[in-house]
Amino acid sequence: MAQKAFIFDLDGVIIDSETWWDKLWPSFETGLSIGHSIKSEFQAFKKQKPTLSWNQFFIQLNQIADKIYPQAPLTPGINQLLDKLIKNHYRLGLVSGSTAKWINYVLARLDYPIPISLSLHDHSELRPKPAPDGYLEAMKILKVNPQNSVILEDSQIGIDSAKTSGAFTICLTEHHPKNYHPKGANLYVKNLAELLKQLPIKILPRSD
Repeated sequence: MAQKAFIFDLDGVIIDSETWWDKLWPSFETGLSIGHSIKSEFQAFKKQKPTLSWNQFFIQLNQIADKIYPQAPLTPGINQLLDKLIKNHYRLGLVSGSTAKWINYVLARLDYPIPISLSLHDHSELRPKPAPDGYLEAMKILKVNPQNSVILEDSQIGIDSAKTSGAFTICLTEHHPKNYHPKGANLYVKNLAELLKQLPIKILPRSD
């Protein structure tokens, strides 16, 4: 039997961090920055403040992140989902545009380990989403094929990345702002309780 993997995005999937970014980070416009990389956010911010340096920007960003990731609410049902995935013999991974430091804040709060995590920000050799590089690299490390992989995303950029990788792509809509409707996922779920009911039948990797 081929090994199978379940790979998570972080923001808006494992943790409701984007709601907090909307409140605490002045350049975040609801729906616009969902799924964007840190560097693309910097470029957007530069249009408002042309004299701002990368170092100034990142120091401010990191100060806010240090508040958000240790305490923003985890998505309800995440530990139950991890438990069921482990029992169903999925290899677990995570690919995010957040820094490794921010990712580790969240991983430490989970009841179950996600052994493989990749920060696209910290791996400059990997193109950011919507390129599939991070997900393909995670699959390589997990020793699985795209056809045997499932990816859980929330943003259009993330869905495009996951679909391009060849994986079965699920979109979690629970934390979406109003009028934000990403397209192209193989399956949409309103919350993780709904996803748990689908396991393991409806999200098994495709045979085509």
